[in-house]
Amino acid sequence: MNTKHVDVVVVITTGKSDRGMRATIALGWACTALALGKTVSVFLTMDGATWAARGAADGVQVEGFEPIHAYLEQFFSLGGELLVCAPCTKFYCGRRDGQENALIPGVRIAGLSSVVSLAGTQTQVITF
Repeated sequence: MNTKHVDVVVVITTGKSDRGMRATIALGWACTALALGKTVSVFLTMDGATWAARGAADGVQVEGFEPIHAYLEQFFSLGGELLVCAPCTKFYCGRRDGQENALIPGVRIAGLSSVVSLAGTQTQVITF
């Protein structure tokens, strides 16, 4: 179980049903927080786990914003931690036991206890 504290936990529960709008805003928000010196973990769960799959972000861009893949690259380069719900990876990412290559590089599979342990008394939790 992870016991490190982070300033912000962003939970993304929405996949492609809104053409990536909520995920775009969430990742933009997470990147901004990182750029301002906050420690940030993003947790992908439910439909939001889709974004952990290789190729899921390809071609997804909301008008007026960078493509999702660009936000993901920026998020990792700024030191963000991307977590994905373990059970959700099988349904939303096509991942089967031993198939870590079904996920984008840098994502970490996590259970709910890992995510809950990130939140301290001063942690902001934001859900999209």
